[in-house]
Amino acid sequence: MEAQEKIITGVCETHGEYESKAQEIMGRTFATGCPECEAEREAKQKADDEKRLRAARERRVEELAHGALIPKRFQGYGFDDYQPANDKAAKIKAACQRYAERFEDRLQMGGGLVLCGKPGTGKTHLACAIANHVMREFFRVPLFTSVTKMSRAVKATYTPKSDRTEAQVIRSFVDPDLLILDEVGAQRGTETELLLAQEIIDERYQEVRPTILISNLPESELGRYIGDRAIDRMYEGGGAILAFDWDSYRRSGQSRRFEQPDALDVPRREAGFLKGGK
Repeated sequence: MEAQEKIITGVCETHGEYESKAQEIMGRTFATGCPECEAEREAKQKADDEKRLRAARERRVEELAHGALIPKRFQGYGFDDYQPANDKAAKIKAACQRYAERFEDRLQMGGGLVLCGKPGTGKTHLACAIANHVMREFFRVPLFTSVTKMSRAVKATYTPKSDRTEAQVIRSFVDPDLLILDEVGAQRGTETELLLAQEIIDERYQEVRPTILISNLPESELGRYIGDRAIDRMYEGGGAILAFDWDSYRRSGQSRRFEQPDALDVPRREAGFLKGGK
């Protein structure tokens, strides 16, 4: 025989009387408890779960940040911290933000960025903002380094005391979801550094892992120090070369909060990317 359900009146010490559904099974009565108490328990459980989830997320982001080697000056920097100097800077900022927000697509399509031009214009800031975003929002693994540091790490494997092989070190630059390679051209293109950078960019291209290059050189000179083929790789999958060709904040002595230089025109080859394309 099926248990018959009936409605009885229960009394909660906190909330007073309430309607309870009761069933009698094998001579024993089972009744639902106070609905308000149950709602409070569920709300507390949900809050506790969310707190644990946030804590786990923060721990994971801290782990990623520790291994990302982002310069201390730019740790935690976001896009809101970047105040554009002019209209073109605003468009480049928006393009970098779209790149970060669509990073999961980049892992399917590839596509890198080259941030090149005058020093002191925010190239490193925006590159690190991208890295910080992909860590926090997607838990993806970025790595920030320079061409010189990358070359030094490989050369260190040639010593008898090295505990890593050359292949292992090269792999450490190929494996991250995002590689930010700074100071392209500052090394003045020694053959060893050029070949190493080309190899790593090519390996990452083959494995559809996005790369961001940062250089104080104009686009016209980049090929001499990184190779034309490597530059072409950056366009694959909807990548772009973005020229920061306005005056340095530092040299002008102006804060980003104050009046900035007039807007500059956007070169034709950048225009599609800056308007919101891939």
